[in-house]
Amino acid sequence: MNPDYNLRPIITAAIPFVAVRKKETGGFGATPRLPATIQDTYHALHILQLARQCHAVDDGEYNPSADEKLRSYLTACRRILGVGVRTAFQLLWCCRAAGLALDRETVAATVTGKMQAAASLADLYFGVRILDEVLGEKSRLPAEAANFTAVLNQKWRAVDEAWMHIYLSQQIRATLPRPAAELVAWFRASQNGDGGFGFFPGTTSYVENCHACLRALAFLGVKPLDSDLAFRFLCGCQTTSGGFGRSSRSASFLDSTWHALAALAILG
Repeated sequence: MNPDYNLRPIITAAIPFVAVRKKETGGFGATPRLPATIQDTYHALHILQLARQCHAVDDGEYNPSADEKLRSYLTACRRILGVGVRTAFQLLWCCRAAGLALDRETVAATVTGKMQAAASLADLYFGVRILDEVLGEKSRLPAEAANFTAVLNQKWRAVDEAWMHIYLSQQIRATLPRPAAELVAWFRASQNGDGGFGFFPGTTSYVENCHACLRALAFLGVKPLDSDLAFRFLCGCQTTSGGFGRSSRSASFLDSTWHALAALAILG
């Protein structure tokens, strides 16, 4: 880790922010008063996992697989029908983190079926992530499937979509959607004078854009033009609650806190 980027106090300060969002039902909510959601539980568990990896917690650290209320909450969520592929990924990731057994063949067959009919970039992206990160399998979608080709032939509009294109192209085609040098130049050009990254070059900085850009640049094996300035921008988005807002002038939520901490971890 870069010795100049000490993440431990930053993450330690975020743990109480997460803790007060834990519900009696077992999941986590966007605020202390709102009910638990799959999305907020996913982001909270990611933050707590990062805290363990950075040794920002004591020996009595939170263990999701030992949290029976969380396991009950996730088991109940699995009975919900009709969730989208993104939410399905978040739920299944949480189930794996909590040590809940999955019917791997059924999940893989269901996800592959959804991917074969998917017409959106996000559905394909999160479908492949279920297979890769939850089940540990390569995509079962043929590299030249008609819908896959159609989706990846579309132009992307923002850095998060560009990252999805890179991830999918690498996972299924073992290639990049554009020459590496062109991608690096575009992501680097999305960094602003405040150190953060915009949706694309010349747009406002937000922490989720920082996460997407830094993840893509790290995947491509390079650093941003100014890592120190990016670090300062992200740190400036942490509020007195310990959580992070999308920018230095925004309220803090679990999703923006996760994006900020994940981006800081990439820099570190």
